[in-house]
Amino acid sequence: MEDSRPVKIQRSDSALKIAMPGDVTYLAHIREFIADLALKVGFTEEDVAKIEMSVDEACTNVVEHAYSTGKKWHVQNRNPEIRLAIQADENQLVIEINDHGQHFDFSAYQPAEPQTRAQDMHTGGYGIAIMRKFMDEVGFHSSAATGNTLRLVKYLKKT
Repeated sequence: MEDSRPVKIQRSDSALKIAMPGDVTYLAHIREFIADLALKVGFTEEDVAKIEMSVDEACTNVVEHAYSTGKKWHVQNRNPEIRLAIQADENQLVIEINDHGQHFDFSAYQPAEPQTRAQDMHTGGYGIAIMRKFMDEVGFHSSAATGNTLRLVKYLKKT
């Protein structure tokens, strides 16, 4: 059965906005879109992979945690949705990922060291560490009015 909630795209001179269902089946579309855009902006293939992985980790966290069953969302009686606002210029790519799911205290989250998690055979819990390592800036804001917004910035290095 096909999802009846469409992907919405808005373009302007300075930004691109995408809204799609907060469902795991849409994550591949987000990855492809972000990778294609980052290549067009002029990032190296290595940086494109880092951007793509960071955005995928962020969106996967939204699907698996913000919208998980039994959690209280910022906005009730709505279908889960992931909204991306993307701005690119000659110096940087800024990606804001917004959801109206479960509140998350990003600043207080302290994941275990990746080596410790790997030794203990944990398969998850690396997303925020990956984002912080691969992106130049990572910020987060959460409020009842706007939901959760993760801001990822990658600077374009001139050669």
